[in-house]
Amino acid sequence: MRLFILMLAGAFILAGCSDTDEVPVDEPEAEETKAEETEEADTEAEETSNDAGSESTENAGDESAGEEETEDEAAEKPAEPVNVMADIERVNGHWINYSGEDDARGHMTRTNPIEYNAAQDYTVTTASYVSYFYGSEFIKTNNYGHDGPHIIENVPEADRVIVSFSEPEKDTVQLMNEAVEDATADNEVNTTPDALIGRGKPVEDGMAGTIMFGQEFLTGEDVFTGERIDNEGEFVEDESYYITGALEYDSGETYVITAPAYISYYKGRNFIETEEITAVPAYLPEVKGANYINISFHDDHLLDLNIIELE
Repeated sequence: MRLFILMLAGAFILAGCSDTDEVPVDEPEAEETKAEETEEADTEAEETSNDAGSESTENAGDESAGEEETEDEAAEKPAEPVNVMADIERVNGHWINYSGEDDARGHMTRTNPIEYNAAQDYTVTTASYVSYFYGSEFIKTNNYGHDGPHIIENVPEADRVIVSFSEPEKDTVQLMNEAVEDATADNEVNTTPDALIGRGKPVEDGMAGTIMFGQEFLTGEDVFTGERIDNEGEFVEDESYYITGALEYDSGETYVITAPAYISYYKGRNFIETEEITAVPAYLPEVKGANYINISFHDDHLLDLNIIELE
């Protein structure tokens, strides 16, 4: 009996020791689970952040591309045609007639001169007259007498135009700086007689004639330095100028000068006048009775100057 009691006591002691020393096995699993959950959460957050950053970069790229496309579209978009007579002053009661005269007519209105570039097309939108000039030198007047729009004639010798129109067209007439839609060409009637058509600016393309002198002449003994001829025919000192010797001149011929200069006209030894040429190439002014000319020119134009007697 005593042995039985001792055995029971030993069993209880062993059981107590076992309960006290045993290490729980489920706690590390819980910590590992929590750590894994934390890592997953961090990974998801990082992925979300990366996705958001990627989307932001993509959106920024899209916006940048959109801006570039907008700029490209703006660059490619053609300029709208401009009414070049919109801000030009008008003169009521006048028009430029077939002789190039500023003619008084109560029912007519004309513009002041408008810059003209023969390298581009122009359209007049309604019935009108277009007069062509080179500076103040009249060339001709064209009549665009019915409806419109009309592409006006290209005149390379002109550098300005004047538009004349009647009272009914005053609110609708425009001069556009291109060939507008529905505009047609070759509708002009030239109301200037052939005998009155001016020459305008010389057109060098296809120009044919005889060169009056070469560079050997300009650097030779017949050219004098340090002087020029003034408006009174006097020789005045000017260290930047040269004067040519006398050159034969025929007022019945047509001459073109290629550089700015002063042209002094003589009949024999008698001085007639001096004309200044600034815009070139230009026709020499016709001076009746003259048979010689002298040319005064700046040394800047030593290599550019010549006179061509046209065929």
